[in-house]
Order: sequence, then structure tokens, then C-alpha cells
Amino acid sequence: MPSTSIPALKDTPSWVSMTALFVAFSCCKILLMPSYRSTDFDVHRNWLAITRHLPIKEWYYDDVNGTTVHTLDYPPSFAYWEYLLSNNPVTQYLIHDDALLDERCLQLLPDSDNTPSEACVIFHRSTVILSDIMLWWGAWVMATSSSPSQILFLGQFPASFLLTVFHPGLLWLDHVHFQYNGMLFGIFLASLGYLMKVNNSSSTEREFHVHHWKAAVLFALLLTMKHLFLTLGPFYFVYLLRRYCLEPPPPKQPPSQNSPLNSAKPIQLYPLHLITLSMYTGTTLLVPFLPFLRQMPQLLTRLFPFGRGLVHDYWAANVWALYSFVDKVLGLAHGPSLPDVPASVCALLLLLSLLPGLYFGAWKAAEEHDNKKLVTAAVYSALCSFMLGFHVHEKAILNAIIPLLFLVCNKNDNNTTSLRVLCFQMTALGLLGIFPLLFRPAEMALKLFSYAAYMALCYHVLIERINMSRQRLMMELLPLVAVVMVLVALLEFVPIRLYGKLEFLPLLCTSVGCAVGLILCWIRLLLWMVGMTAG
Repeated sequence: MPSTSIPALKDTPSWVSMTALFVAFSCCKILLMPSYRSTDFDVHRNWLAITRHLPIKEWYYDDVNGTTVHTLDYPPSFAYWEYLLSNNPVTQYLIHDDALLDERCLQLLPDSDNTPSEACVIFHRSTVILSDIMLWWGAWVMATSSSPSQILFLGQFPASFLLTVFHPGLLWLDHVHFQYNGMLFGIFLASLGYLMKVNNSSSTEREFHVHHWKAAVLFALLLTMKHLFLTLGPFYFVYLLRRYCLEPPPPKQPPSQNSPLNSAKPIQLYPLHLITLSMYTGTTLLVPFLPFLRQMPQLLTRLFPFGRGLVHDYWAANVWALYSFVDKVLGLAHGPSLPDVPASVCALLLLLSLLPGLYFGAWKAAEEHDNKKLVTAAVYSALCSFMLGFHVHEKAILNAIIPLLFLVCNKNDNNTTSLRVLCFQMTALGLLGIFPLLFRPAEMALKLFSYAAYMALCYHVLIERINMSRQRLMMELLPLVAVVMVLVALLEFVPIRLYGKLEFLPLLCTSVGCAVGLILCWIRLLLWMVGMTAG
């Protein structure tokens, strides 16, 4: 393992080495093309067909005459992305030569007859691999947004960058299960990165404006592609209001030592800042929806299908997993059932849980120009969404885990010692909660090897040189290791036939076990965030 050190500026990676690394990892993803794919593959294939063959007014209505459940249920900008994939010169050329891509791949097909050809699988998986360029760009923007003296490097690359682009959760979800999470995370990380760049002491007046505009526009674009990130809206609103609309740009001359950049400034509304930011953000949010204004009720019904219930078929490891578990136990004991939790109650609890992050995190980060509090607030908001959101999927934990990497992968910062352990624990439990998505024995080796290798890399970066007593470190990690070993054994090594009628037991234990650990991490993150502000 290469040593962690800070290279000179001339040693930072060139575009050649970056491209070589991307191509090498892409080749590994190509090897996964024949692996298991979920029904999400059929979903996205049908979206390609919808955007290729139907007029835009029918996109959110079509269900192939009731013969498919794979209807379009992402916001308009993602539909435009599908349109771009299915209507471009490269796709046209591939279809023109039937040996490269069959026309049936992009046809509207019923669920009873939608088995894709090998060429269709290769084509579709290739689009995911290419879309990861966005992930690498966003991760690089955020990884290099801190002061160079604080960035922890592995060889020529920032450690946070490598831990993100090699994240096994994204590998499993996108290149096996099949989704486009990497592309969406790239936009999200770039948005956070531009917010962080403004807080650098070298930020100029022009950068103050441009970086805030970029961050706001990218987040608005993200919302029009995937509404999963909607719960981060309050964080962005509070931070940008305080940091950009209620504060002047930095002085043209760098501040003196007696007038530090983050010294307290009187709050004053700058109308031009508010107007320009609102214009950029509002335009980005509104324009994608313009073709669908007359069908907004139908579009909103597709985006927010509250009839699906409080939890997913496989419970995400959150508060509602424990709630559902207690309800099941009461039912088996012939006790009273717990009341159903409507979406409105989830929304109220979520908003209440976000309040500490908005003040102790977003507001204080903007007031003090503090990137640690900025990222902490974003992570806390994402974690609140995962814990209390309605019908949350297990993958949503990545919204908190991945940004947290950029907070803890820094050089010799004793203030984040406890957060490094917390990040290690959240990563181990969060990834373990995704294990059931890859349920075939054929993917077991990939899953276990990539999990073990990634956790070893995390241990090297986050824990190996940590400033913590050995006894306390063992108290933090040994329970985690025990839980992981037990759950992995239940999921992967005990034959399902031995469970008999309790075949659901491995999934139940995984959801509940990971939920308990992640809820404790959530509470600890809140206490750390409040304590950081109070201190």
C-alpha cells in the first residue's frame, strides 16, 4: 500500500494518468457485464423506448397499454438523458447495423416479452460506464476544493477521490444491479465542491459569485434528475441564503492577520445577490418542467407514489425498519399492532430532525466559512432523510456515506478523529445493508472481495494512524466486526433451506442489525455537530 503523504504540486496527477486510471477501472466494469441485473435494467430499457418512440406529452402516461409496470417515474431532466441515449448518431449507427444493436432493444415491449439480447445488455451497460465520467469529475472537484496542505494523498491522487470512484456500493448498484447513481453523485459532489471552494482564503470576488452560482445550478439540475435529493433542499437554501445573500463578497485585497476571513460580519441583505441566485436556480428548476406543465398532476403522481407503503420490500436499515420489526414482534405475540405511519408524519418528523443541521450546520458553516461544518450539515441532512424518509431504499445511505469521506480524509486533523471512526462504522454497515441486492451465489465472491478490500483501504486511510488509544479503538471496532461477521455468515454462508419457514430471517437480521448501528451513528454525528459549534 503506498504511503500517505502530500505531494508537491508538480506531482499531482496529469490528465494522462487520470484517464489511464479511468480506463483501467472501466475494463473491470466491462467484465461485470454478464453478471446479474435487476428489473431496473428493464425499467431503464423501457424509458429508452418511451423517449425514442413517443411524443413528449405521452412520456408520463404510457404503460404499453397496461402491459408493463416499468413506467417513467424520474423527473424530466433524467427523461431527457434517456432521450439523449436513445436518439443520437452513435445509437442510430449501431441500430442501422443490426449486428451491433437490434432495433428490439429500444422498442416498447410488454413485461412478458422483454428479454434483452446480448448486444442490448452491452449497449445499456456501456452507457453506465461512460456516465461515470460525471462521478470522477464531481469527486475531483470536491476532493481538490480544500486547502492543498490539508488534502491526504494516496500516491498522486487524493484519498477521498479514490475512496469515492472505487466505492463498492456504486460498483454493485450501477454495474451489477443496474442504475445511474454515479452520474448523479458526480453532480452532487461537484455542487458541494464549489460551495467549499468559496471558503478558501484565496477566493476572489469573481469566484465568490461564480462558484455559488455553479453550486446552486448543479443542485437544481440534480433535483430535476432525481428527487431523492429533495430533502437536501433546506440545507442548500439556508446555507446559500446566509453565505451568499446576506454577506458581501470577499475584499479585493486579501485580509490581514488581524482581520481573518471568517471574522464576524453584520448580516445585511444584498438584493442583487438574491435576485441573481434566484434567477439561475429558478430557471434551472423550471425549464425542464415546461413541456409538462399541463400534466403536472400526472407527473407528480409518478414521482411520489405514496401508495407503495412506509418501507420497501427489503427494509432499509433505518428507524422504520425497527418500527416494522417491533410491529412484527407484537403481531407474533398477539399484541396490538402499531399504527400505520402516513407520509405526512414522515415529512413532519424529517423536517424536525433537519432543524439542528440547518442551524448548527448550514447556518454556522456559512457564518464562519467553515467547510467542516458545511460537509457535516450535508451529511447530517442526508442521514436524516435516510432515517425518517417515506419508502426509503437501502441505497440512500450512500448520500451520507460518500460526502463524509471528504470530511475525514484530511491530513493530521485531530478534530475529526471520532468522525473517522464514525465514517468507518457507517461505511461498513451501510455497505452491508446493500448486500441483499446481489443475492445470487455467482456474485458472492465479487461482493465479499470488494467489501473486504475497500474496508481494508478505509482502515489504512482512516484508522491506521488515528490519534486514539488502542483500548478505546478496540471498544469502537470489535462490536462492529462481530456484527459484520455474524450478518455475513447469515446472508452468505448458511444455506437458505436451513431456515425453513424462517427464510426471511437473514434479511430481517441484516436490516435490524444495520439499523441499530446506523441510528447510533446518526445520534453521534448530531452530538459531534452540536459540540463542534458549542466548542
